[in-house]
Amino acid sequence: MRIPATDPAKLNDEQKTIYDRIAGGPRGQVRGPYHAFLLHPGVCEGVERMGHYLRFAAILPGNVRELAILVVGCHWRCEFEWFAHAPIAIREGVSEDVVAALEAGDTPNFTDDTEAAVYSFVRTLLHTSRIDQAAYDDVKGRLGEDGIVELMGIMGHYTGVAMALNTFEIVPPDGERPSFGDQN
Repeated sequence: MRIPATDPAKLNDEQKTIYDRIAGGPRGQVRGPYHAFLLHPGVCEGVERMGHYLRFAAILPGNVRELAILVVGCHWRCEFEWFAHAPIAIREGVSEDVVAALEAGDTPNFTDDTEAAVYSFVRTLLHTSRIDQAAYDDVKGRLGEDGIVELMGIMGHYTGVAMALNTFEIVPPDGERPSFGDQN
């Protein structure tokens, strides 16, 4: 880690307010990217509120949300993002086989057509920077346009989180690091 873990005793009032909100909220602790984001309270405030909304108040089903986060995490080869969200994805209904395939760099065999469509949509957008009309229409039919907006919010937010985690070399504990197969 390029920065030390946050010491609550060394935070200024603005940082302490954000720290306490994170620790006292549904996350229950301050970890991962928040060690970096707390260095800049204005950035941390926005990132934390967006992340809180997308994780705990948004409209997309948990399996769709977490699948999108895992695809983003794999794209960025972000070990901590994977470590934090793979167990959540399984709890939210993404099959262990899908999670294992993603980690291995393989295309999963989906039994859920919506998950397959979301996987393809997210992966295509990350790799080509575009979505064709047929893919857009398919996901719109499954999630609605507001669901697509939320999906973009998830992708953008967790891309930023992955970039912070990778920049500051915040990684999971030894023995908890994903392999990410041979994907690029």
